Amino acid sequence: MTISYQQLRDANPAMFHQSAAAWKDWADAALVHAGYVDDRVNPHIQPGHWDGMVAELARGKVTDAKSRLTDSAGRLKTIETVLVQAGQDFEQAQQDLLAAVREAQDTWHFEVDGDGNITIPGPLIDPKTKDKDTITKTKNAAATLQTKIKAAIYRADQADTGVTNALNGLFPPKGGSPTGGAGPTGGHGPSGWNGDYGPSGAPPLQKPSGNVAEWIRQAIAVLHQHGIDLGPNDASYIATIIQYESGGNPHAINLWDSNAAAGHPSKGLMQTIDGTFNSYAMRQAGGAAPNVWNPVDNIVAGVNYALHRYGSLANVPGIRNLIHHTGGYVGY
Repeated sequence: MTISYQQLRDANPAMFHQSAAAWKDWADAALVHAGYVDDRVNPHIQPGHWDGMVAELARGKVTDAKSRLTDSAGRLKTIETVLVQAGQDFEQAQQDLLAAVREAQDTWHFEVDGDGNITIPGPLIDPKTKDKDTITKTKNAAATLQTKIKAAIYRADQADTGVTNALNGLFPPKGGSPTGGAGPTGGHGPSGWNGDYGPSGAPPLQKPSGNVAEWIRQAIAVLHQHGIDLGPNDASYIATIIQYESGGNPHAINLWDSNAAAGHPSKGLMQTIDGTFNSYAMRQAGGAAPNVWNPVDNIVAGVNYALHRYGSLANVPGIRNLIHHTGGYVGY
């Protein structure tokens, strides 16, 4: 299922957090029952109190029950974490969408239809009454806001689909296996977070100062220092990738896709996994060792990776689709 503009606009992201709270309650209950089995049942089947083959079988059953309850509690807690993260991402996507719509309607006086498509009223770009620079500025604003709307919907859809995949991966349908296949379709285990943040750990508590435009400028300068010069449109391509991948949140993290299931979730502005980041990161002049949570370092590594894989940023599949109107954004 794909999230629509109207669904995201009218959604109640608090439902994610309410659901997460329910999963937490179930996890806590499972742990309580595991403790009950250990504390209340085991004492009655100890040597001297109850011996023999039947006692051995009973002890095995108790151990197995405790293990299953503890394992279930861990899976339930994982779902809680995934839901909390997805709820935060979905809520941010909704806020980004609503902010873009407000700016389009209230600041620029554009029209936004029921599918989130922006139309510029003719008088705003009438060459008879508006100069060339004003018309260009107006069209650029419409294109930027349209990207923000589409990117917000994309991220919300990723979060929504990811939760479903995570649930299917950790609690597969009857006949399925949480460890076989590629998540819900086969290959590398459950499609969902396995509790491992990877070598660089979880996002820091304090976010860095600055904004996306500043971070992009700094990253381009670092790339230039390392002999990589970008074209005149590349800054806008980077901004577009960031908008779709993270919404400009340097501490964004994906806890539900196949990368997360494999123990190395995608992180930061450009959503790079630790391995890719470490392979393509470049040290800033006079700076510390690159860090995936540093927004400039993350952009540098993401761009360097994209250039090595696709030859140019214009050839990144998602960007190419948008440039040539051949489809929507896809992850790179």
